[in-house]
Amino acid sequence: MLDQLPRLPAQELTLDDYRADFLQNFWKSDITWKLERQVTFKEPASASWVAMAEGDWDKSLRLAEELRAGRHEHQRELDRKGITQRRVRFVCDPPTPYLQWELHLLVIWAQLGEQIRVLPTAAASPRETQGTLPEVLVLGHDSANPVMYDIQYENGVLAGARKFTEPDLIKICRHEIMTYWEQGEDLLRYFPQKIAHLPPPAPQGV
Repeated sequence: MLDQLPRLPAQELTLDDYRADFLQNFWKSDITWKLERQVTFKEPASASWVAMAEGDWDKSLRLAEELRAGRHEHQRELDRKGITQRRVRFVCDPPTPYLQWELHLLVIWAQLGEQIRVLPTAAASPRETQGTLPEVLVLGHDSANPVMYDIQYENGVLAGARKFTEPDLIKICRHEIMTYWEQGEDLLRYFPQKIAHLPPPAPQGV
């Protein structure tokens, strides 16, 4: 069902609307499930990403580490409210420059409490008969009003989302994400074996 989401009717949200809607629903959820399939994006609003793209890897990693304190406070609030965050991140070997950069950030998130597992992109193939899996975020498991977003990008940059609220559809998609989760490898085990030793990625341009 995940691969069919782009062809199903949904509420179209601009970037500002998506951010507002997400914040309204996120803090009411008990658990979040995020599926990341694409291996290249652009994050011009992130100083760490910009430094990576410009070829200053040391600066990029330093700026990423400076995010730890704020993320720690975010995790403390999640813990206080009883919200669990789980993420399935598809990876390729060798990683793209974006993926190499993002995994350095995600390992910080994982060290602080987000539960992240990785899977090779080949594991997505059985469900990609109608196209590459979308980027999906599900808010809520036991919630009476779950929400699901098919996150949209333009030229690799976050542009908005398509919102779904139909419980049965969300249940099916959540189950598919959970199946990937069960197959995945913990990021904190994967990272030192596959990512930590790699040389700096090539400059990408901003």
